[in-house]
Amino acid sequence: MQNIPNKHILSAILALLLMATLLGVNHPTSKVEAVGSPTVLAYYYGWFNGETWNSGQLSDRPAAPYESGDRGVMSRQISEAQSAGINGFVMSWFGPDEGVTNGNLFGLLDTAAAQGFTVAADVDMSSNWLNTTDAALNAMRYMMSSVVTHGAYLRYDGKPVIFFWNQGRFSVSQWQDIRAQVDPDHTTIWIAEGVASGYLPTFDGRNLYNIAWSRNPAGTNATWANRTKRAGGYFVATAMPGFDDSRMGRGDATVIRDRSNGDYFRRSFAGAVASNPHMIIITSWNEYFENSHIEPSQTHGTFYLDLARELIASYRATGTVPVSPAGGVTTQAPPANSPTGVYASPNVAALNVRQGPSVDTARVASVGLGTRYPLLGKNADNTWWLIDYGGGQGWISTQYATAEGDINAVPVSG
Repeated sequence: MQNIPNKHILSAILALLLMATLLGVNHPTSKVEAVGSPTVLAYYYGWFNGETWNSGQLSDRPAAPYESGDRGVMSRQISEAQSAGINGFVMSWFGPDEGVTNGNLFGLLDTAAAQGFTVAADVDMSSNWLNTTDAALNAMRYMMSSVVTHGAYLRYDGKPVIFFWNQGRFSVSQWQDIRAQVDPDHTTIWIAEGVASGYLPTFDGRNLYNIAWSRNPAGTNATWANRTKRAGGYFVATAMPGFDDSRMGRGDATVIRDRSNGDYFRRSFAGAVASNPHMIIITSWNEYFENSHIEPSQTHGTFYLDLARELIASYRATGTVPVSPAGGVTTQAPPANSPTGVYASPNVAALNVRQGPSVDTARVASVGLGTRYPLLGKNADNTWWLIDYGGGQGWISTQYATAEGDINAVPVSG
């Protein structure tokens, strides 16, 4: 039989609990359970324009350069992300006093609402607009009153999720003071970035924005997942296609992680899944200055968006992601001669070859720059070409290839 406390002991316990509540003391639970269907996000940047695309620091650009404030662009980006199974964007935000990211955040939220997508803010504490605790306090008050209340704002476990970058700008005690004033009951989920200890439980969870320094992304995700969960926090695991900030002038802090034709993305995503996180976030959708983007680009075409689709589908269907790619992606040397006299040459580093003239069909190979392939056929509107890639035949998008010869001599196939 259980021992039941008498009314005096019970009264004392209730008094202590009431005192803790009045003093704003927060006690994290020993374990925060993952809930609902798997959530996959991507870091998103909303400050690109014609001037940034002309920067000499860029080694790649989107397939179609854009203005981030264009809601038609936002709609297209959301549709592309949804096609891969991504649930939401986490957008870098410089605070309410900086017009570009604040305005574009609301534009993205409104666009997302119309398309059944979600958006969260990544409060960038490196911003000059957030360089004092008073500025941060005002920004978080604005966030709580005007941003997280939007219908398209990301929620997990029923609570809005707010990400932070460089929260180390302020001490733990300074953040405790800010949190006590804007959200003492933790009605929102605050995700701190990085490996610095001490920010939990003032913050509710952790994410490592960049794991490209790690040769073993699975081990890195597992280590920090365990530490975060032991502290009672939410863990947002990171998946990355690669990283290269060598043009940014960061000296010894430069990080280069080769994409290895999708191998690093596959391994990091598999490691993120294996860490049993509350959410997974891809770094990134469109960070071109650090070359971590998966958005369709001039160099990579749709290769990484297609790979994201494959990885996320496997995660949702089986709860796992194979580290090795599915069979049939090895390309042999193509035949020397084309029966039509026409050849196709990819204009991106990695171009998917598909079983049929659609992104919805299986990927059977990957071809790239520096090789031309016999062009055997085309679809009716000439948006897909059938090529001989040496290991078989398959279809490539004409958006990412050029033809050598008379395309009118190529028959309509399929």
